[in-house]
Amino acid sequence: MRDAVLTQDQKIPSVAVLCDEFVHHGRTMAGVLGHPHLELLILPYPLEGRPENELAEIARQFYPKLLQQLGVSA
Repeated sequence: MRDAVLTQDQKIPSVAVLCDEFVHHGRTMAGVLGHPHLELLILPYPLEGRPENELAEIARQFYPKLLQQLGVSA
């Protein structure tokens, strides 16, 4: 969260990436840091322990959304 806030403060587009288990905490932290509307990319929980092929599929699924949130046109 802090890294995304720091880059956003420098006018660099940023998105905080976190798992759905931590959304409440992430939104609270963003608010405390003065960025209550910080873009979040929410991944499924847990990521740890998943097989490589599942992680690759999650990356393929969420990467286009991340680019969209950053304002990158493909």
